[in-house]
Amino acid sequence: MKPYIDIADGIAARIASGELPFGSRLPPQRDFAYNQGIAVSTASRVYAELRRRGLVTGEIGRGTFVANRFAPLDPALQEPSGTGIDLEIMFRLAPDARDLIAESTARFFKAGLAERAAMPSSVRSDRAAHAAFAKLTSIAGYKTDPDRLLLSGNGKQAIAACFAALAPRGGRIAVEALTYPFAIAAARMLGIELVPVQLDEEGMRPDALERVAKDGVQCVYLQPTLQSPLVCTMSEQRRREIAGILESHDLTAIEDRIYSFLKPTVPLAAFARDRVIQIDSLSKRLMPGLSLGILSVPSLLQDDVARSLRAGGWMAPSLSVSLARHWIDDGIVASVQASKRADAKEMHGIAAKAFENLTYSSAPEALHGWLSLPEGWRADLFAAACADLGIAVAPGTAFAVSEGRAPAGVRIAYSAPDMTTWKMALDEMAGIARGR
Repeated sequence: MKPYIDIADGIAARIASGELPFGSRLPPQRDFAYNQGIAVSTASRVYAELRRRGLVTGEIGRGTFVANRFAPLDPALQEPSGTGIDLEIMFRLAPDARDLIAESTARFFKAGLAERAAMPSSVRSDRAAHAAFAKLTSIAGYKTDPDRLLLSGNGKQAIAACFAALAPRGGRIAVEALTYPFAIAAARMLGIELVPVQLDEEGMRPDALERVAKDGVQCVYLQPTLQSPLVCTMSEQRRREIAGILESHDLTAIEDRIYSFLKPTVPLAAFARDRVIQIDSLSKRLMPGLSLGILSVPSLLQDDVARSLRAGGWMAPSLSVSLARHWIDDGIVASVQASKRADAKEMHGIAAKAFENLTYSSAPEALHGWLSLPEGWRADLFAAACADLGIAVAPGTAFAVSEGRAPAGVRIAYSAPDMTTWKMALDEMAGIARGR
C-alpha cells in the first residue's frame, strides 16, 4: 500500500471513531509533514486523498476541516419527479400488464388469506416459497440454490443490509465510478466510504479494481448486466477476471442482478460461488408498488447478512412473500417480464432513430439509455431545459461517486406511458441536444 494511503487510512479511522469529530481543524500541511516525518509533497497527497473521500473540506485562508460525511444524503431518483413525462425513474408497466396483475391479485384474496401471509416479517419463508424464488432467479446454465436465499422488503433494503454487514461504519466499498444513486446515499447514511472504480464499455475495469483492492476495501458492489446508467454488460471473460480478483484479494462482491430478467447472462457468482452475494427483486421484473428483495448469500455470510436485515428492520413482509409466490405460480411474473422485453425492443428502436447523429448508448434488451451531450452542454442544464418542456431525465451527476467527475450526459428511463408520448419526448430532447 502507498505510504500516503496508509496515513490517510489512519486519519480516516480517527474520524470514523469520533476521535476527530465533525469540524475539527487539521494542522497546516507543513506542520503535518513535520509531525509525521514525511515530505510536504506527501502531506499534500494525504490531504488530497482525504478530500477525495469526502472526509475533509478546505477553506482558503482558514485551513482544512473534518467534513460531516455521515450526514444523511437525500438519494436522487427515488420518488416520482411530478414532471409531466417522468423519464427519471426506471419504471415500466403497460396497461395490459396492470390488468393481469389486478386480476391475479383478486384471485389471491378471493381464496382467503393464508395463515403464512399473516405472520410477522422475516428474512426467510417456507421451502416452497424459496423454491419458487430460486426458480425465478435461475437462468439456463446457472441455478439459484433455495437454501442460500434470504428475503428483504425490496432491493434497496437488500443493498443497505449487505453494505452494513460487509463494511461496518468507516469501511470502504469499491463501486463503479457511476453507480446506483441509492447505493451512494445508503453508504453515506451508514458511514461507509465508496471508492470509485473506472469503467469501460463492459463496465468495471479489472485493472482499476485490482489497484483499488490493493489499497484496501471490504467488498465490491457492481451491476454486471445492463449497468445503470451506462447500459454496459460484462462479457463472460470480464466476469472471470473480476472473479479472479475477488479470489486473490479475499473480497466479497455484491452483484446487483436487477436487470437480469431483461438480458439473462451467467452471473458473476457462477465464477466465484462463495464470494458473491446476488441481489434481485420484483420492482423491475413486476412493479415497485409491491416489491420483494431476493438475496442469494454464501453460507459463511448468511448469519451476518440476516442479522443486518433484522437490525435495519428490512425483513420481508409475509403478505408480500405470499403474494409474490402467487404471482409466480399464476404465471403473471413471466407474462409481465415478456411484455417488458417486447416494450424494451420497440422503445430502443424509436430512441435509436430519434437520437440519430447524436451519441446515444443503449441495448435492445434495456429499459434505459445514456445520451452523451454535445459539446457546450452541462448535464444539469440539459435536464433543466427538458424539465421546462415537462420532461424529467436524470443528469449524470446523480450517479457520480466523486463530485465533479460525472460525464456530460443524461440517463433516459423507458418509462413513458405509451409509444406516442415516448416518441414525442425523444424528439423534443433530440431537438434540445442539437441546439434548437
